Amino acid sequence: MILSSLLLLTSLGMIYILFTATNRDIQLMRQEIYIANLKESMKSLRAQRHDFISHLQTVYGLLQLGMNEAGLEYIASVCKEVRQPTRIIEVSQPALAGLFQAKAAAIEEKGVSFQYEINSDLKGLLLPPTDATSIFGNLLDNALEATLAGTPGGEKRIWLRIYNEGNCHCFEVGNTGPVIPLELQKKIFARGFTTKKVDRESHGQGLYIVQKLVKANNGRVEVNSSDQGTVFTVKFPIFSS
Repeated sequence: MILSSLLLLTSLGMIYILFTATNRDIQLMRQEIYIANLKESMKSLRAQRHDFISHLQTVYGLLQLGMNEAGLEYIASVCKEVRQPTRIIEVSQPALAGLFQAKAAAIEEKGVSFQYEINSDLKGLLLPPTDATSIFGNLLDNALEATLAGTPGGEKRIWLRIYNEGNCHCFEVGNTGPVIPLELQKKIFARGFTTKKVDRESHGQGLYIVQKLVKANNGRVEVNSSDQGTVFTVKFPIFSS
């Protein structure tokens, strides 16, 4: 009896340790993603500041030389580089709305068509904003990379669908990139797995992070790839208020 109790306590202790370690890993991953996103944002801001100062210096120099017409033409050319959103992607989750808007602009900047269909108000979605941006940011980045690696001259399209199915919020991110063989579909969520031939160390983390965060939020992620395209589907349970 005493031995059985000791074994039970030992087992419970091991389960608690494993559970705590898993939660710690998830928290560390979230912090790493958050820090990486901050660094990327700072890098982008520094680059934009540098470009802005260069543009101002050029205009100032032209005006000093009395080349007013050239200055106006230069300003006009710079303004053309600023992409104005032609459509607003309306999602009830502010973090996702901002992410989708930014990613849509980045995708179309690369000459890839971006389509979306939103048929859910996302009520009852208990997903932290930082996890949401990491999950769908990685999926959209992955979709863009795959699409650009597709057949030259072929269709280049990425799509996003949000809808409800049963008791789940469903998110689909699809692309027209190369077909992922069935044997690789079972491996792509493994940490460090990549099909890239060069710079392998900097790849193989995105989909691993996606799966880890999806599972941490009681969801699941699936992939289906065929000649019609590759689709990643993420499903989260709908929680009633």
